[in-house]
Amino acid sequence: MPLVSLLFAWPVLAADQTVVCGMRPDDWCAAPASDPCGVHRTVAACRADKACFGLPYRGESIVRCSRDERGFGINCPTVGCTSVAPR
Repeated sequence: MPLVSLLFAWPVLAADQTVVCGMRPDDWCAAPASDPCGVHRTVAACRADKACFGLPYRGESIVRCSRDERGFGINCPTVGCTSVAPR
């Protein structure tokens, strides 16, 4: 009988898994609470603040995602704002 219980619990367990932010084009990933750039909620607001950098989209794409020197997507979405410079 335990196997049957596990079978019914599987969809609930699968739903509890944490989804990594930035894998969907429409994501907006929150910066850590201590990050001053976390106040920006749009790409335009983030880009306007010269101390902030864009978080690149990490999901699947047909072409390789290109970013500018501050991490903002050129041919792909930017999914967040941070004070940490891109590598």
